Amino acid sequence: MASVGEHRVAALPPCARLLHIGLPKTGTTALQSTARAKRQQLREHGVRYPGGGMNHREAVSSLMGRRWGWIGPGAAVPPMRHWDRLMAEVDADDQSRIWISHEFVSESDDATAQKFADALGPRLHIAITLRPFSAILASSWQQYLKGGTVHTFEHWLSRVLAEQPDLEVTPSFHLRNDQAGVVRRWASVVGPANVTAVVVDKANPTLLTDSFEQLFGLPHGFLVDSSLGGLQKNRSMSWPESELLRGLNLALRDRDVDWSHYEKLLRNGAIARLLESRTPTAAEGRVLLPGWAAERATARGRGFADAIAASGVNVVGDLQVLAAPLPGTADIPPAPAEVPLDAATEALAGLLSAALDRGPYFAPRRSTTRKPSAGAPAPTRTPTSTVGAGPSGTVGDPRLDRALAGVTTRALVRLVAARVRRRAARSLPLGRR
Repeated sequence: MASVGEHRVAALPPCARLLHIGLPKTGTTALQSTARAKRQQLREHGVRYPGGGMNHREAVSSLMGRRWGWIGPGAAVPPMRHWDRLMAEVDADDQSRIWISHEFVSESDDATAQKFADALGPRLHIAITLRPFSAILASSWQQYLKGGTVHTFEHWLSRVLAEQPDLEVTPSFHLRNDQAGVVRRWASVVGPANVTAVVVDKANPTLLTDSFEQLFGLPHGFLVDSSLGGLQKNRSMSWPESELLRGLNLALRDRDVDWSHYEKLLRNGAIARLLESRTPTAAEGRVLLPGWAAERATARGRGFADAIAASGVNVVGDLQVLAAPLPGTADIPPAPAEVPLDAATEALAGLLSAALDRGPYFAPRRSTTRKPSAGAPAPTRTPTSTVGAGPSGTVGDPRLDRALAGVTTRALVRLVAARVRRRAARSLPLGRR
């Protein structure tokens, strides 16, 4: 086992097959986005990132028998042809190191983990990326919001951190975030020497990319991509952004909206545009743990660190990061009554662009403001004006401010939800309308 705190990892043997199983919210999206963008350059360095998409969700889901989304059109288990196609490409390459990646694999039980091991063969190596359990909670709740969850943050925390966790509330959370259980499972299937656990650490921001570069024998800095936007990095949402999405989910709850429409209009439309086209301000506030949750999460993190240290797997980074206490707030503040105006308009614009089949989101338009002449004051822009705040703030178009002045968050949510329902109804069979 590599010593705790060591930041070097040995390169994989030639032709090794690396299965990066997450965990979720550990920088996986940024790594996958970079691998997709540099797929050809990876080939030039003897690494194959098979397929043509950002990751291998459909392929691993088909082998796992895992459905994507809730019940309804678009939510079926992907057919096995996705896994077969991936394996055909992998088996045809006997020269390269192989890189397969998706976080769903971390949800595997013992039998499913063995299926992956049998399919990928004796050259298989497992990469597991870890973050402090306390730091994952807020971002995990936000990720479930993107799948339609309507639970408030405090209600969700009380269920997942209970002495006897409520397995009906986002059940996949418990499968994928038992960090010690995931490490032990894969160590028992492929052997501890064939598992590398990387502890993501804010104090060492390049540790994740450094580790994968070393595993694949890539040049230093190869997997660092400073051009990634908020969507490609899967950035965290602010408190008002989170409540805007939860409000949309509540408005659509029990409506005739199936997963395929939700994925297209909300995930690939409203949410994608919001993440990509906007940067929250510090004044909006982050989603923070209440003190009681921070204490429970820190205690669980200490248990994970001890169990992983005893597992015998290769550890890159400092396991004590998993046990570091995270300060919590005295209480969760009340949900914001307003959302920033630019957040609301970006979400609505993304939804409408998806509804009009113009792609997942529109890239932000370049500013048409002329460069001020020497000595002239720079034009001001107030992106934090709130829905319901009146006409004092702008997002670059005074007419938009006048149109939205006095519009409440609830009214905006009803407007967006109505558009989703109308879009869905037009493509439903007559019997379901």
